[in-house]
Amino acid sequence: MEENWERWEPISDLTSKYYVESISDSVKGFSVLLSDAKDENKKIEVLFEESVHAYRSTDESFRQNTINSVDERYGTEFYVDCTFFKITNSEYIQWLSDQSYGIADSESLFHFSFLAVDSVLDIIATYEPKFNKR
Repeated sequence: MEENWERWEPISDLTSKYYVESISDSVKGFSVLLSDAKDENKKIEVLFEESVHAYRSTDESFRQNTINSVDERYGTEFYVDCTFFKITNSEYIQWLSDQSYGIADSESLFHFSFLAVDSVLDIIATYEPKFNKR
């Protein structure tokens, strides 16, 4: 099955594009600090209060195949002014399932993808995060 991408607006009044400023993975949880692409003083924290199952942060140059696939399937307007996406039929979750001999299939997983200005951040978790404007 082909991956399905959905634009995701977890809270209102989000800016169209963000930079990934920092990623923190600790015993206190997993968090991502993003800054507005047009005003770096406007920030948003994405907080997973518990652990996430997996994440990958990749420079956009190394994700051109993914970006081109999204562009071909949905059009440039779909992603060019949006940072937050949810993915179903996720190839990343399928890869985790294969690598774990099916352990990843034992619970419902969400694949969140942040198409930031210069990077792509994919996060696999069992719940949606909290968003805090700063």
